[in-house]
Amino acid sequence: MKKTKFLVLLVLLMFGLKGFSQNKITGTVKDTAGNILAGAVVTIKSEHSNAILSYGTADIDGHFSVAISTDALNLVISVLHLGYKTFDKKITNTSQNISITLEESIEALKEVVVTSYNIEKKGDTLSYSVSAFKDQKDRTIADVLKKMPGIEVLSNGQILYMGNAIEKYYIEGMDMLEGRYNLANDNISADDVSKVQILENHQPIKVLDSLVFSDKTSLNIKLKNNVSVTGSAEIGGGFSPVLFKTNITPLVFTKRSQALVSYQYNNTGNDLSRSNNDFSTSDNLTTGFDAVRKNILSLRQLSQPPFLGARWLDNNDHLANINYLYRIKNATDLKINLSYLNGSRMDHGNRNTTYITQNDTINYGENIDNILFLNSLNSKFTIERNQSKSYLLNTFVANTFWDSQRGTIINDNLDVSQQLSNPYLLLTNKLKIIKPIGKQLITFDSSSGYTDTEQELTVLPGQFEEILNDGQDYESNRQGTRLSTFFTENTVGFTKKLGAFTISPKAGLAYKHQKLTSDLQKTFDGNQTQIDGDYQNDLQLTNPNLFITNHLNFKKDRWTIVLKSPLYLRYFKTDHKISSQQQTLRRLNFEPDLTITKKLSPYWEASVRGNIENRYGEIDNLFDGYMLKNYLSLVRYNSTLGEQTNYASSLSIKYRNALKALFTTATFGLTKNENNLLYNSSIADNGSLIIESIERDNEVTAQSVNFNVSKYFSKAKTTLTLNSRFSFSERPQIVNGTFGSFKSTDQRYDVDVKSEIAKWFGIGASSRLTVARLQTTNDQFSAIKNLESLIATFFYLSDHQFLNIDAEHYYNNIGTSKNNNYFLNFSYQFTVNKYNLDTKIAWNNVLNTKKYISAFNGQFFSSENFYKLRPSQLLITFKFSL
Repeated sequence: MKKTKFLVLLVLLMFGLKGFSQNKITGTVKDTAGNILAGAVVTIKSEHSNAILSYGTADIDGHFSVAISTDALNLVISVLHLGYKTFDKKITNTSQNISITLEESIEALKEVVVTSYNIEKKGDTLSYSVSAFKDQKDRTIADVLKKMPGIEVLSNGQILYMGNAIEKYYIEGMDMLEGRYNLANDNISADDVSKVQILENHQPIKVLDSLVFSDKTSLNIKLKNNVSVTGSAEIGGGFSPVLFKTNITPLVFTKRSQALVSYQYNNTGNDLSRSNNDFSTSDNLTTGFDAVRKNILSLRQLSQPPFLGARWLDNNDHLANINYLYRIKNATDLKINLSYLNGSRMDHGNRNTTYITQNDTINYGENIDNILFLNSLNSKFTIERNQSKSYLLNTFVANTFWDSQRGTIINDNLDVSQQLSNPYLLLTNKLKIIKPIGKQLITFDSSSGYTDTEQELTVLPGQFEEILNDGQDYESNRQGTRLSTFFTENTVGFTKKLGAFTISPKAGLAYKHQKLTSDLQKTFDGNQTQIDGDYQNDLQLTNPNLFITNHLNFKKDRWTIVLKSPLYLRYFKTDHKISSQQQTLRRLNFEPDLTITKKLSPYWEASVRGNIENRYGEIDNLFDGYMLKNYLSLVRYNSTLGEQTNYASSLSIKYRNALKALFTTATFGLTKNENNLLYNSSIADNGSLIIESIERDNEVTAQSVNFNVSKYFSKAKTTLTLNSRFSFSERPQIVNGTFGSFKSTDQRYDVDVKSEIAKWFGIGASSRLTVARLQTTNDQFSAIKNLESLIATFFYLSDHQFLNIDAEHYYNNIGTSKNNNYFLNFSYQFTVNKYNLDTKIAWNNVLNTKKYISAFNGQFFSSENFYKLRPSQLLITFKFSL
């Protein structure tokens, strides 16, 4: 704790020292009658140039303060205000206080736009010039986004701005893809985009724009004026083994419609399911319905390694997409999103697991050989009318999956065969209406959903002979389970502005009903029988909620305060049909969420947040009959409903200077979770795991410090990004009947550089170091260190050809075990400008590295994973922009 506080103090001290290193121009702005002029724009320029070096605005008292850092001897201060003449004065480059008087003018003052060479700031909108960040090798807008300061693209395709996920991804102001924006981001040609706009504090609902403050950020793609068709087409092949790759993705844009149609296929390691990632967020107040697919049963699999699928993913994927938006009239949009995925995955490798107890360690090894079949059909139909006077949204979603998996585990010379059937159905409908009645806005929300999954796991031979068959070996187990959920939430409220305040009270009812059934069978001497008693479940969970809440917004000058104050009356009833146990629970919960933000200057912003949230157990961790979750895990919970109260607080400081293309964020967080259940994990020498819940009050605490800085150096055409994270958590755990405290300390350091050093040479380099340590009350175990380094060099041989050489190094150690993995890749690309055709020859894994080893810590175990990698491969592709 002391170390964490010291780090936070050091970060804040660094910010303070930076402020004192600059000269500061302060003063007061008034008119000729002595009246204060709030909102006057103050800019500082160099004496011999119109380039703006710094700027600020006068506050409610007419005071302004502008920090300036330059070697120039003399400066020019300019003050502008609507209805007054511009004030210009030459000043020396020293800290000083100036009293400024503006004279009235009948001329209207145009809106002030602050522009750097590559980024333009206008109000809450930042516009990045794509041409300034794009180089010869960049083909899609995703390639360019990765080099824009303040913007980060994660490995799953999600886009962050200053560390927070964007809320909307617009193309020409239209949200065609409804959260599934990877497909457009990876296929819109960078040559067809003029600007990327970041919309800060963006309220997507127009009728709420001046009423309800939003701290969310959205992204908008501005196409060039003559663009009506964009996208890409690619086809390729190679060896070894035989490789194929196809991608045909046209995008059509008109003033009233947008369309994206795509067909993709590959067996080269590119995971096409990534295109279906949905990054939209739910606004349900009770958070009682989780539309994310749940895998109740599973096969034991390797965890995903930290590098591209082209290194390791043995896949065979087909993906078809149809996305269409049509603006009917009166700002009413009709959207249709359809997607079909058919694919397979091969999962080959080994895993060594060390379970950590208070008195001993248990080592367990597995040789894993799985194949996973993916089949899904996703559909979404949306009608949205977004006007300044009213709002209507109705979204219907129907998703169905019919996946299956099978595999073999070799364990202590014993072959274990597994087979899993994993279908899933999701149906949801969301309706939102906002209309003015009198002087307030009336809001009605309705959200309903239904999910159903019937899963079946077969394990051969059976692994729990001592428990399930009186110590005798037996042929197999079959675990069947079915889970269905119905959920609905309906609210009504109004929104009204009262001076600087906006209030949005709501009242509503939510209802959730879940049903879980399961049965476990065994085959012994050729006879398949049902295992009765403690190995069956027939459980229902009913959960109605009444709630009232008020969303209070206060925005004045540089202060923004958002207070959410929901009050929930919750009722739970569980009914275990087989054990004849029932439980009822009533809770009255007040869950305030307060965020206070202040703009300290045009560049600096500070915010604090604190909230309390209550969570309750789902039906899939409430059953009291044993369930075979995978071949090694036999799990049951008692009939007590899990209760968790979460206390969270954070302090965030942000610095954003578009003029200097510098973005910095520092965040300190504290959390505490109070729980009523602990879980006893009993681990046998053969690695089998039995988990049971125990009623015992306990708490989990965590602290974290995050720091991020992103800077673009325009003269060197270089983007530098630095990230660091420090976290510490402590949780109680019962392992093999012994209670203990498990402490986890994690550190992460990231460096990323993307630079076009010369017209003929570019380079990209990144490195990530993670250090993780796990300790118990009595013992401290060896730290796990992982280092991932990548350097990519680009040689621009001419205007239409370049050579790329990638080198990767992965290092990790745990105790005395040290592992190094190296990769080398070459590619050559030739462009026929007349036809906008790229021919690319790629040689991946030149060194033919055959395996990769990773190491990580779990709650009470450490694990080493050994992956079988894709062999050295040659791939030739032909790609052109549409």
